[in-house]
Amino acid sequence: MREYVSRIEEACGEGRDFIVILKHAKREEAIKKILAKCEIDRSFSRIMMKGKYKDKAISIFVTGKLILKGMNGRRAAEETLEELLT
Repeated sequence: MREYVSRIEEACGEGRDFIVILKHAKREEAIKKILAKCEIDRSFSRIMMKGKYKDKAISIFVTGKLILKGMNGRRAAEETLEELLT
């Protein structure tokens, strides 16, 4: 995961959402791996895709930003990222 992820930040608000910033050099490779494991619900002009992975909502931006929704803490977010990026 450290090969692809620049940083993880907890989003403000009621839910346990996390914003993940991918490393620029590995961004495209990471997005391909994530898309291969997610079930994509919607795509918005190839700029953003919304999908699900193990009943967790994920927003994927081509800029290299991910939003993981409904996580049960930072450790759960890191475990989900580890699964998506291996």
